[in-house]
Amino acid sequence: MPKLTVAIIGAGLGGLLFALTLQKFAPDVEFHIYESAAQLSEIGAGVNFQPRPWFVIRELGLDQELLKIAGNGERPNMAMVYRKADQKEGFTFHVTKDDEAENWTFHRGELQTVFLDNLHARERIHLGKRFVSYSQPADSAAQIEVQFQDGSTAVCDLLVGADGIRSGVRGAMYTQLAERAKARGQEDKALLLKSCIPASFSGIVVYRALVKLDGDERNNGALQKSNLLMYCGKNKHAVTFPIAQGRFLNIAAVVTNPALSGTVYEGPWTSRVTKEEMLEMYSGWEPSVVEMMKKVDERGWSKWAIHAVKQLPTYVDGRVALLGDAAHAMTPHQGAGAGQGFEDAYVLGRLLGQPGVAREHIPVLMRIYDETRRPVAQSVAACSLKSGQMHSFIAPELNNISPELSGNGNGPTQEQLRHVVEMIERLKDWRKGTTVEKDCQAAIQKLHEELGQTPLATKMETVMSHL
Repeated sequence: MPKLTVAIIGAGLGGLLFALTLQKFAPDVEFHIYESAAQLSEIGAGVNFQPRPWFVIRELGLDQELLKIAGNGERPNMAMVYRKADQKEGFTFHVTKDDEAENWTFHRGELQTVFLDNLHARERIHLGKRFVSYSQPADSAAQIEVQFQDGSTAVCDLLVGADGIRSGVRGAMYTQLAERAKARGQEDKALLLKSCIPASFSGIVVYRALVKLDGDERNNGALQKSNLLMYCGKNKHAVTFPIAQGRFLNIAAVVTNPALSGTVYEGPWTSRVTKEEMLEMYSGWEPSVVEMMKKVDERGWSKWAIHAVKQLPTYVDGRVALLGDAAHAMTPHQGAGAGQGFEDAYVLGRLLGQPGVAREHIPVLMRIYDETRRPVAQSVAACSLKSGQMHSFIAPELNNISPELSGNGNGPTQEQLRHVVEMIERLKDWRKGTTVEKDCQAAIQKLHEELGQTPLATKMETVMSHL
């Protein structure tokens, strides 16, 4: 008899990693995953992780298997090379030190395959189940009922929305929060809560593609497997890194217009663009970038209008929680979006796996999850947005530098470039001196204190001290 049942909406990377965390650390919690797609496929191409999310991978025992498919093999240190690239004669203006450059890069599809292969109960994944809404009784002893588009329902003690940036769970949660605020006469608060449902356009468009590395990369410095390369220019930048054991180079070319941030994006969020359009967009950039773009494989370029979730006032409501992009979809500039979802999954899974946790404790547990994860994820999202602006030379002190001046090599100055680097490195300070392990242990300690329990680790320390 399971102590709890959990319904996970969404079988993307975050939802699967949450299931794997429950599988290892909360084996007496029964979970089911409900996915709207008729078959599982992970869109996108490359993803990279730094030490914080890699700790989660190690804790789940997936690290050795994933190293076999990492873009940089078993070598974690990939220096980030920054180039001033929006001119014919580009140059390197900064290289991170090896000991500051731990990164692991992957193809999203291969990552998803490993997660699925390690999930023991594949029959718990239910496909073709598009989430519609949920009913959460006030009585904590009664189960939540989840409704799907096909008319079917499911019941659970805890509902977790891991259903991405257009999260239906977020929509249902904030609709209910707004309705309750309106019933209390808090009209302004109700409007604010409703505004949290849609993701907003960031003013950033990312063009993604892959280049097959077929052995001729020695002839082009852009086609190399050793480093992450950041090509910087005014209002644009591009980043590349190897994936799939170095068989492919992942490219993300970024165009930023801050004036469009918060506006309604007209048209589909994802679409296709031609190679000719990309070459025109990056005309005048250093030759290695142009040649790299010419070598994009037959799948071509995909265009992504980057949207982000607003800073939510809460990730939880009673026994319902948001996780990953459903809670904090962010711009991709620090490569931290997926990793933050992994941290959500790990912390929530570990809390649910604590001895003595029962259905009546879930609201307390969820509050601690929210207090632990929301400040971190929202801070990272803000740093990511600012980092992207610095990569594209968007800052008050650089406003007088136009794309034309930058393209002619007349700015930014070396001093300004040094300041750009300082800002970029400062925006990554959250990675230093903090660990998911410390955050998780603090959350577990707080949970036991609020439940009036002694953590198992403390009990063991007491026993050992008397031996």
